[in-house]
Amino acid sequence: MSTKVRLCSYVVKKDTGLAPNPFGNYCTLAVCTPNHMGICAREGDWFIGTQSVAKGNKLIYAMRVSEVLDFDEYYKDPRFQTKKPVVNGTWYQRCGDNMYYRDDSGQWSKLPSVHHRHKKQIDQDLKFPRVFVAEHFYYFGDKAIEIPPKYHKLIWKRQGCKWHDTDVVLDFLGWLQDNYTAGVHGEPSEMPKAAQVEIIPANEAGSCSYPANQEERRKCAP
Repeated sequence: MSTKVRLCSYVVKKDTGLAPNPFGNYCTLAVCTPNHMGICAREGDWFIGTQSVAKGNKLIYAMRVSEVLDFDEYYKDPRFQTKKPVVNGTWYQRCGDNMYYRDDSGQWSKLPSVHHRHKKQIDQDLKFPRVFVAEHFYYFGDKAIEIPPKYHKLIWKRQGCKWHDTDVVLDFLGWLQDNYTAGVHGEPSEMPKAAQVEIIPANEAGSCSYPANQEERRKCAP
């Protein structure tokens, strides 16, 4: 009997380098659909993100979860300091997803960032404040690859996420690892050219301080 491996699939709405963030030797999911839905992934689980139906359902990335951290742990961990956003830095720095932390009073605070600057987005991010970290990943971005037809059942074409734990998951992962080396193969498909990068005044970059929610939801979605 084969070992079951869990794989969560979803559509990456915007491939900007923020979510997933494949930079700094780790691929991280901190502020995207799986996080907002409270998905409870554990070490050894996989995520795959695909394009929309209109773009062909190609594979943007796949990652194997090596650990799960809360936002404050992520913020303080020396391994992830380069993932903190720099508002008017390089594009890679602007994509930093390591933006939330607890201040001395226990309140959630947010570094200035060009992303998630509005209250609704921030509320979504803080509803389930956890980060999925991967040391082993495949990021294709603007070089997204075709998924063979026999694995199309793993593609989730609607809003939300879908868990899979059938034998086809192992077959798919074997195909992926036999045909591609782990690591970064492309750039984010929605990364603007240098001439398109907007300079953001510091006072408009979305820093904030939020009261810690003592009834913060910790349950995971199945």
